[in-house]
Amino acid sequence: MKEVKKGVSININEKLISLFRKEVNIEFFSEKFKNVNGKNHWNIICSAMDWITLAAEGLPSINVNPKGFGYNHLDTLNLMQYIITIDVMVDSINQLFRVIDGIKKDKDLPLANDRTIFKQTKVSDFNYFKHIRAVFSTHPVNLTSVDGVPNNEGERFYASWVAKNSLDGDYYVYLYSNNPEKDEQIPFDIKIKDLNLYAEKRYKLLEILIEKVKKIKDDHINRYKQTPIPVLENPLEQLEVLYEENKNRFGYRYGYVEEINHIYTQLTINADSISATNFEGIVLEYKSYLKSLIPIILDGLQNMKKDRYVYFDMLFWNGYEFEKIYQYFNYGVHALGEKYLTTLAKLETFPAILVTTQDIQFKRLIVDAFLYKEFKKSGKLISYQEIIKPKNT
Repeated sequence: MKEVKKGVSININEKLISLFRKEVNIEFFSEKFKNVNGKNHWNIICSAMDWITLAAEGLPSINVNPKGFGYNHLDTLNLMQYIITIDVMVDSINQLFRVIDGIKKDKDLPLANDRTIFKQTKVSDFNYFKHIRAVFSTHPVNLTSVDGVPNNEGERFYASWVAKNSLDGDYYVYLYSNNPEKDEQIPFDIKIKDLNLYAEKRYKLLEILIEKVKKIKDDHINRYKQTPIPVLENPLEQLEVLYEENKNRFGYRYGYVEEINHIYTQLTINADSISATNFEGIVLEYKSYLKSLIPIILDGLQNMKKDRYVYFDMLFWNGYEFEKIYQYFNYGVHALGEKYLTTLAKLETFPAILVTTQDIQFKRLIVDAFLYKEFKKSGKLISYQEIIKPKNT
C-alpha cells in the first residue's frame, strides 16, 4: 500500500495486476483470445491491463486529502482526476470479466448489485458511483438526478463548485434544479474513505480473474494432453500434422512453429546438384538428423510443454561472422553476412555451387550440413576462423 502525501491512503497492491499480467502473457492464452467470433478480445485484455496498471500505480499518489475548508481549484481538479481514474479502473476490470468470463449483461457483472459501500436503498454502489462521477467530474452542469435514481420528468440539475469539510462529507456541492418553482439548494457530499473502499473492493476482483485465467489454461492444457497426435511414417506429412497441432495448441506464432517450418523447408530442398559429390552424404546425414528431431517436437506438443528450444539443436556455430551469415540466411539481405559467406564458399571444403547458386535456403542447407558434420567430429560449436584458418595450416 502506498500513502498519498498528506495522509489519505488507498489500499491498492500493484503486485496484483502484475500477477494477472503474468498469468495471461502465455503463448496460447493470447492466441485463444485474438479471434472470438470475429472479435479480437486479446486487444481488449491488453488495453484493460494497461489502464488498471496506471490506476494501481497512480491512485495512491493523487492528493485528495480534504485539508482546510471551502473551495480550492487544485483540490477539485485532484478530486476529478481521482474519481475518473477509479472509474476507468473499474470499467477495465468489468471489461476483463466480459471477455474472459463471457459476461454479456452488466447486471451479471461481479458486484453489479452490491450496496455495501454507499448504502443507498434505491441504487447499487456501481450506479451511485456513476452519479458521483457525473456530479464531481464529468457532467456537473448537466445532471438528470440528485441521487442517482433516473428522473423521467425532464428535470435537470446543476452542481455548484466543489468545497471541502462541511456537511457530513470530505467534499460537497449544492445541486440546483431547472424547475423555476424549486429554489432550494440540495446538498450532495462524498467521503474519500467510501471512494477508496469502492475502488479497493473492485480492484480485488482481479483475484477472481486470475483464478479464471488459471482454469482456462489448465483446461486447455489437459484437453490437448488427452488428444493424441497422429504418428505418421512420412516425415513431411508428420510435420504438416504437427504444424496444425501446434497452431491449435500454442498458436500460429508460438510453440514449435519455428522448428517445424525450418525442418520442413530443409527436408524439401532439392539437393540433386550435389549428387555424386562427397557433400551428398554430408547433406543426407544432416537431413537424417533433422528427422530425428521430429519425435521430440511431437512429444513436446503431445505433453503441452515447451521446455526445450529445439531450434538451438540445429545451430552448430558461434562467433560474430556466423551471426552475420545467419542474418543473411534469415532476412535475405545482409551485405556483411553475404561477404563472409562468399569468402567461405570459395574454400575447397564446400561444393562450387555454393558460390553460384542464388537459392539462399540451399546455401543454408549446405552450411548447416557442414557445421553439423564438424560439430559431430569435435563435440563443440564451430567458429568461422576455425574453417578459414585451420590449426594444421
